Amino acid sequence: MMLKKPIIIYYFSGTGNTLLVARKIKEVFEKQKYLVTLRKISVSGTIELENDYHLGIVVPVAIQSTFPIVWDFIDRLPEGNMRQVFFADTMEVFSGGIVGPMKKSLEAKGYRCIGACEFKMATSMQTTGKKAEIGKVKNKIALLKVEDYVQSLVDGRAKWRRIPGLSDAMRYISKGRSIWIKTSERIGIDYALCTKCRMCEKFCPVNAIQLTNQHMKIQHKQCISCMRCVNYCPQNAFTLGEKHVIQKKVTKINEL
Repeated sequence: MMLKKPIIIYYFSGTGNTLLVARKIKEVFEKQKYLVTLRKISVSGTIELENDYHLGIVVPVAIQSTFPIVWDFIDRLPEGNMRQVFFADTMEVFSGGIVGPMKKSLEAKGYRCIGACEFKMATSMQTTGKKAEIGKVKNKIALLKVEDYVQSLVDGRAKWRRIPGLSDAMRYISKGRSIWIKTSERIGIDYALCTKCRMCEKFCPVNAIQLTNQHMKIQHKQCISCMRCVNYCPQNAFTLGEKHVIQKKVTKINEL
């Protein structure tokens, strides 16, 4: 059984899916009379974990693992002292390199891992109308699945499985910086559409976009390809593999 203690949920959301799940988890816990606080990983300089609080971590899958900004957050977490922690991630199809490695990292810090669940949701790289429609259906199903997951945490039925060899190998792929640079280099800017409103610069979670020589420029060595700029640009001026995406705006950009 999950003790009736307050919960802090730290989340990172590139384009909104993960925020939807984090909010739904909060809503379902609150129906069961838990006090829940949501906090953004992207603005967490000093990580504060009040005594006697459970910890939740909700993040997106990227390159079969998750973004460097998330792993940096995990590295900076204080010692767990057997604090209960649960985990959720959002993905398009498959992960492999996050659930197991996340458990390994948290247990090494002294946390007690009580449950993990993965939710298939809309891709942040919607290049066809078919993908966009499939994504809407997946999101509805995922949010319904959240209720079962939270109940399993409360009842003590939740599991957090780990397959050491496979998951550690998948995590290793995403550790190097080169694969993130290569992914980022697929993102471009259509200067004929860009109005230099600088929204992308303001809301980039890793400050990888700046106005340089009268143009917005992506610093690919710094970018993590979270797709926030691609999906929320007011002019849809960003391209992915030289194609404009069908933007997915499931929340307001200032809420991410």
